Amino acid sequence: MRISFLAAVLAELLVGSSAAGNSHKYDRRSHIPARSNNGTAAPKAGLFDQLIDHNNPSLGTFKQRFWWSADFYGGPGSPIILEAPGEAAVDENLVNHSNETLTGLFAQTNKAAAITLEHRYWGGSSPVGKNWTAQTLQHLNLDNSIQDLIYFANNVYLPFDSHGDSKPDKAPWVLTGCSYPGALTAWTNVLAPGIFWAYHASSAVVQAVSTFWEYFSPIEQAMPRNCSSDFKRLISHVDDVLFNGTTHQKQELKALFNSSSNTSDSDFANVLSSPLGDWQNTHFTSGYTKFNQMCDYVENQWSGSNVSIPGPEGVGTQRALEGFAKWMRERNSTSEDQEDSDEPLWMWFLCNEPFEWWQVWGPGSDNGLVSKALTRDSSLADCKTMFPTVGNSTYGLNKGRTVDQLNLKTGGWNHVNTTRLMWVNGEYDPWTPATVSSKSRPGGPLKSTKQAPVWVIPKAAHCNDLDVRNRINEGAREVIDGVVSQMQEWVADYYKKNGTSLADGV
Repeated sequence: MRISFLAAVLAELLVGSSAAGNSHKYDRRSHIPARSNNGTAAPKAGLFDQLIDHNNPSLGTFKQRFWWSADFYGGPGSPIILEAPGEAAVDENLVNHSNETLTGLFAQTNKAAAITLEHRYWGGSSPVGKNWTAQTLQHLNLDNSIQDLIYFANNVYLPFDSHGDSKPDKAPWVLTGCSYPGALTAWTNVLAPGIFWAYHASSAVVQAVSTFWEYFSPIEQAMPRNCSSDFKRLISHVDDVLFNGTTHQKQELKALFNSSSNTSDSDFANVLSSPLGDWQNTHFTSGYTKFNQMCDYVENQWSGSNVSIPGPEGVGTQRALEGFAKWMRERNSTSEDQEDSDEPLWMWFLCNEPFEWWQVWGPGSDNGLVSKALTRDSSLADCKTMFPTVGNSTYGLNKGRTVDQLNLKTGGWNHVNTTRLMWVNGEYDPWTPATVSSKSRPGGPLKSTKQAPVWVIPKAAHCNDLDVRNRINEGAREVIDGVVSQMQEWVADYYKKNGTSLADGV
């Protein structure tokens, strides 16, 4: 999941900064462990002829990449675990169906095969290459993305199932995903039910929100109290300068962060807020993270600083400002990250559906971590800049589409009459305010039921159930074990209903 796209300007704002460093999205590199030599084979690659437009099959097909593993597959009639595709190209080196991942554990405990599918338009699954305009992106939409899953499940040829005995009408298919893929999983349950038997939706951002200032509230709750206090102080100081300072004072402030004097206030504010998003990639196995390091610098705790470790009161505005600026200049390098050249595709979703989810300041914002100079208007301007009208083709917001219309279509966080759909969220996940566990949801966070169980992992960030190694934490272990047990029960129910068993196959 991402903040706004500012590729053209952010590369000039800070030493070592890039657009990828300001991209807060679901990232397999952060949530899926690298494959280890644990006896499972590397997933095998395949290509599927996917329809360009499910409403107009005459437009033809494109090649959609997928990867499959049959290490745990029990034979004809056994289940299939399908990972809903995410908003990034799939690095096949990070496709992991071992039991270190939840997908692999689902497969192992249900004698199932596992499949990872790449999202349309991303990576090697694009019908238009990298020719991205308001015209060529028209077929990148939620409806097609959901129907891709249905068409794939019904029509894919799987070498380990040459006779089609594990097609959706003969075996239980399980759809699983986290973050946007989690939402895609839940939305498939709403808009295209009947193909998948069971669903696992983790950190599923089912509620589209235009001004998503709540993103920063769980981060504030998770921060050390001194870091939180001081970060609020330095942002308050930044706002005082940006809104009340002289031109010279503004230039001095921006220069402290190696920012150009002609950088707009909103772009500068976005740069200051972007490191906060690093929190969402935290796992119980993460150890000392970039986010921890940032807070240490805010509190002036670097080698040779000679500053005593402060209590909850922090170090104060000036020291915090200087420490944060030092970290941004010296340590906030993203050179080791892969450049996210697919960023416009996600921006299209935000502008077109529209998901929006702009992580900005807004009326009601109570966390104090974001400058008031960063508003929804700057994100809307990015939409206009990135996707100029081509002929009659433009993006949804420009046509008058709204998040309210989208939420009415999908049910948002109010779609609760589900069957065999489980929800998992993190207490400190920045995206939880857009899920069924949001405190802002009418009626409060969704209560757990037998058909729609809800788990919240204490003190967890984003997608913490995907990496089974998080079981080192007691709270995560209880949730992961509960999720796996529930999925086993639901899969077993399929065979009971059909008078067969996993061992019997078809």
